[in-house]
Amino acid sequence: MKLKLETESASVKLTTKDDKVDFKALVKVYELATGAELKLNGIKPSRPEPKLSKPAIDRGGVKTITDDLTPDSTPGWHELVKVMLMCPYCGDNETTTTLYGNHFMKCPKCGNKVFLAFATSRKGVPDEHGFYYKATEVWRDYQSEQADSKLLEAMKAKMEENNAESN
Repeated sequence: MKLKLETESASVKLTTKDDKVDFKALVKVYELATGAELKLNGIKPSRPEPKLSKPAIDRGGVKTITDDLTPDSTPGWHELVKVMLMCPYCGDNETTTTLYGNHFMKCPKCGNKVFLAFATSRKGVPDEHGFYYKATEVWRDYQSEQADSKLLEAMKAKMEENNAESN
């Protein structure tokens, strides 16, 4: 954000790396540039100050259900969250973590891809045990879906061919 206030006698230039400048700081910049005190008379800033929520308990960066569940408490993109893993390949059954927003994870034991399904019906809300994801199904990528579809079509065609020959 760049802000430049200029009068005949003074010039103030404010540059920040992000848009996080509070209203009071902007008032002070105005007062510094103009040399006059600004009377607000109950005018509120257009962007309200964020409400403070109770701090989350530090569990090594992993959010759980006991933390404050407000819309702002949804895990951030690629924040560590708890996963209940039951690997369909090797049978590994453990509690682990993954980055929020991932669609699959690799089993720590066998290395195969396992699909990450949301633990509840609401995205970003943990279940009663604090799990955001349940990893119990095989990950199906586009190529394997296409290979399965082609195989199924070939099998149907072969069955129709055999049925036509027998009639």
